[in-house]
Amino acid sequence: MAKLEHVGSGVVPQTVFDLLQRDGAVVVEGMLSSQALAALNQDLDALIRATAPGLRHPAHERMVDFYGLSTVRIDGLPAKSETFLDIMLTPLLCGAADHFLLQNCHDYIFNTGQLIQIGPGEDVQRLHRDEDAWGFLKAPKPPLQVEAMFALSDFTKENGATQVVPGSHLWPPDREPRPDEIVQAEMPAGSALMYLGSALHGGGANTTIDQHRRGMFLGYVVGWLRAEENSFLTVPIEKVRHMPVRIQELLGYKAHQAIGVVDVGSPMVLLQ
Repeated sequence: MAKLEHVGSGVVPQTVFDLLQRDGAVVVEGMLSSQALAALNQDLDALIRATAPGLRHPAHERMVDFYGLSTVRIDGLPAKSETFLDIMLTPLLCGAADHFLLQNCHDYIFNTGQLIQIGPGEDVQRLHRDEDAWGFLKAPKPPLQVEAMFALSDFTKENGATQVVPGSHLWPPDREPRPDEIVQAEMPAGSALMYLGSALHGGGANTTIDQHRRGMFLGYVVGWLRAEENSFLTVPIEKVRHMPVRIQELLGYKAHQAIGVVDVGSPMVLLQ
């Protein structure tokens, strides 16, 4: 039976790094202070009330089921929550990014931050590796991502606690987990599941009738996974709106399935 280690927020950082190296994932309880937890939920409450579940403008049809029909997802959190900016600089998360990513890049960058609220009746999400978004990079490859799923409400088996497969970051790409190798990251609000982008994981099924499992995803990726020129700043969007569609796509407004999304969907909507 697989086991997911739990440690406290006062743990020596190297212990967390060693567990990530061994298991690919670890739960850190008390990662958020009670004040930060309350402030984050306050920042996000109104946004959630105004956002319907499911994808608004999917970049690819297969992402509809993958992201969930009863799940609310909101990105762009650095512009929507002052508290989120503080969480981006969480010492343990940044320390893990330093430890695993800086050996392969000059610096890492913010990959994405998402509010993920799984509603009652949501199905289990397909197990996946976040690094598979760059599936054209073949093994062996260096660590690309360090991530954390923060529990903004209690995570239980019943309400959709994240599923994770300890040790899967070391497996061949085609190795499928047995049921006894899959565990759920049950944890109290304020905790965080830290994991590497090469570890298999996925949202759990919410079998309750009245609970919404609220989590917040935050990750960093090696800084070289982007184009040389930042055309989003060098070419004003007002001009892009009047360019041929193929030029818009070449400038980066066409999502590469799950990469380059806005509002967790296609950025081409911004040009209409």
